[in-house]
Amino acid sequence: MGRLSIKTVCKGTALLIFVILQGLNAETATTSTSTLSTESQTTAPATTSSPSTESQTSAPSTPATTSSSSTESQTSAPTTPATISSLSTESQTSAPSTPATTSSSSTESQTSAPTTPATISSLSTESQTSAPSTPATTSSPSTKSETSAPSTPATTSSPSTKSETSAPSTTNAIENLTVTEISTSFVLLKWDKQLEMGSSFKVNWTADETHGNVTVTVPNVTVTGLIAGVNYTFCITVVVADTSTEPVCISAWTKPDVIMNLTADDITTSSVLLNWIKPNGQSSHYRVEYEDKNVIAENTSIKINDLIPGAQYTFRVFAVAADNETKGRANQISLYTKPDVIKNFTVSKITTSSVFLTWAEPFGNRSFFKLNWTDENLDLNRKAVETNNTSYHITGLNAGVNYTFCITAAAADQSTEGETLCISNYTRPNVASNLTVSEITPSSVFLTWEEPLGNRSFFKIQWTSDKTNGSSTTNNTSYNITGLTAGVNYTFIITAVAADRSTEGGSVVTSKYTKPDVIMNLTADDITTSSVLLNWIKPNGQSSHYRVEYEDTIVITEKTSIKINDLIPGAQYTFRVFAVAADNETKGRANQISLYTKPDVIMNFTVSTITTSSVFLTWAEPFGNRSFFKLNWTDENLDLNRKAVETNNTSYHITGLNAGVNYTFCITAVAADQSTEGETLCISNYTKPGVIRNLTVNNITTSSVFLTWNEPGGNRDFFKIQWTDEKTNRNSTTNTSYHITGLNAGVNYTFCITAVAADQATEGETVCISNYTKPDVIRNLSVNNITTSSVFLTWNEPGGNRDFFKIQWTDEKTNRNSTTNTSYHITGLNAGVNYTFCITAVAADQATEGETVCISNYTSM
Repeated sequence: MGRLSIKTVCKGTALLIFVILQGLNAETATTSTSTLSTESQTTAPATTSSPSTESQTSAPSTPATTSSSSTESQTSAPTTPATISSLSTESQTSAPSTPATTSSSSTESQTSAPTTPATISSLSTESQTSAPSTPATTSSPSTKSETSAPSTPATTSSPSTKSETSAPSTTNAIENLTVTEISTSFVLLKWDKQLEMGSSFKVNWTADETHGNVTVTVPNVTVTGLIAGVNYTFCITVVVADTSTEPVCISAWTKPDVIMNLTADDITTSSVLLNWIKPNGQSSHYRVEYEDKNVIAENTSIKINDLIPGAQYTFRVFAVAADNETKGRANQISLYTKPDVIKNFTVSKITTSSVFLTWAEPFGNRSFFKLNWTDENLDLNRKAVETNNTSYHITGLNAGVNYTFCITAAAADQSTEGETLCISNYTRPNVASNLTVSEITPSSVFLTWEEPLGNRSFFKIQWTSDKTNGSSTTNNTSYNITGLTAGVNYTFIITAVAADRSTEGGSVVTSKYTKPDVIMNLTADDITTSSVLLNWIKPNGQSSHYRVEYEDTIVITEKTSIKINDLIPGAQYTFRVFAVAADNETKGRANQISLYTKPDVIMNFTVSTITTSSVFLTWAEPFGNRSFFKLNWTDENLDLNRKAVETNNTSYHITGLNAGVNYTFCITAVAADQSTEGETLCISNYTKPGVIRNLTVNNITTSSVFLTWNEPGGNRDFFKIQWTDEKTNRNSTTNTSYHITGLNAGVNYTFCITAVAADQATEGETVCISNYTKPDVIRNLSVNNITTSSVFLTWNEPGGNRDFFKIQWTDEKTNRNSTTNTSYHITGLNAGVNYTFCITAVAADQATEGETVCISNYTSM
């Protein structure tokens, strides 16, 4: 950059004066300016060396050299080349110019028309060009160049220069226009071009029915708000002032939007129907990709065939633009085709509770087999199991039931299933249980049995003997066979048959004799706690002997009577007597009798928890059985409080009794027939006498007290009296008062009174009261050491006990004090006054006092 000198400034001043005088009419001029702030309009070449220069040129100019601190140059005719060396230069050119060289700290160059080559050496350069320009070289920290027409080369070396040229400029083309990012709604454009001063980029875009534009100052732009799947043309021009360069264009398709609601329907073993909803925006067709295949679809659904059964497929569906290349983001769905149908499904090894199923492996893939089975009601024994094998042993079935067994192959997703194959079969009926022969007569039997587990249609019945046989069927679980021969052994066979009338279960078999006739007139005599005598009359017909059954005991006899021993007291027995046939087992219809043995005697009957109005009775459970206990009680007059209660417990609380009365309590065990009773047990006992009331202590002396109390309720025989100090003394009286003597003075005594019943043992509640006897009187009270204001009292310890001594002395008023000693020094008295001194012994209750002893004396003058 050039330096300003005094000589240069002077020359500039002289030139400015000259230009003013000539009226600025010259078309070509060469101007040298050396001023800090100068505005120059010249039609001839100008040289400027100013820190701040603005150069505007409307016609081609010759090179110009500027070295002014602040110069604005406007030229309307071509100028010679200019050289600018300014720290801040703004060059606007509206006409073609010759090459310009700029070495300014800040230069803004805007060119709206082609310009000749420019050289810029700026640290910060913003170049906006709206038309092609000749090559530019920039080496300035900040240069803005605006050119509206071609200009001749310019050389600038001014800190600040603005150049405007109105003549056409050279070509200013954009290079490497590319689309770097494409989405459904925007594209990112980038290009190569350095803007010059005063220029900008205008971005236009068009589609079929839409268009838009935006102006930017950087060589990239993100165009948003586009429609998905549409072909857009984007054109970039450089704008300088009101003119622009030829556009540079590029076309691109926005990506189609993602399809919506992709679903799979009509899934079979080898095909699937895909459906979806057209995406937002535009698209030409759809591409479906799966495995290593792709299929083109024009509509929003497609059926895919030739798939493998039970295989997993992932279908990815893209919307494709009209260029057959640009595709949107995929929507995908994964599914399994249905496994193939199972073949050769068979049932074998059929039992009452199980079957063995086998089948062939289906074609294609499968993960496992799902096996279900139901009976004919569709609600019993419903099962669902999974297996990887081609056979399965089903257990836990019900007998005689028609089951439908269904098998399905399932894919690896645990839910896609193939076609279900079913087969039906009956399980074998179960064996009837507990076949019994009852109601046996000389000519008939009644067969009963329990329904076998599971189902059956009917029962087949067969019976045989040595000489005869027969058969029948029934739907019931019982059958009455008649026309039999008495005393003959028959074999009875029962078989359950399924509903197909051919599948039979196992048979249940039993043999029985027909019965002998019943005995008559069975009676029981001589009943005790452990025995009974049975008697009966021989039955009609034939019999070998008699069987007597009771509890789990059987007794055989050939006579028509028998004594049964070792029975349990109070227990119920049913004795059943049968006539028995020659097989020693088959017995006729029983004649029976039921009875209770007598309950056993009660033991350990005791009376406890005796009060004035109640007793608690307890006793031991008698051996054997009983239903309840019957309890009675009476008083000694046998006609009062007669009671009768029943209890199931071995204790009873009797209330409402009178105090001090002798009662007799009787208890009897009763059997469950409410009438058979055991031996009665009785016990007698007094209730407690009532408690005395209002016990008081009167007439208290140093050695005696007088006790009085009120008569308690109920009966009593006498009162027991006790009193204690360090030892206990006892006495008794039939009165309601008692005078106790021989006590010690000042002692606390506890006096207790208890009412006693006539048995001399049963006592009522004890009532106690405590009281002190009076302390004894003190002796030998004397006054000593008398002064004008004090005396010293002394006395002897009284007999018996005391706690302390209460001291009083009076003249016109009374003074009190106490001491535990047998002397006391009284001070604060008045001289020559007659005082009365009194001493009283006090018991430990702080209240009971002995007799007071007093003495009078004058104080000294």
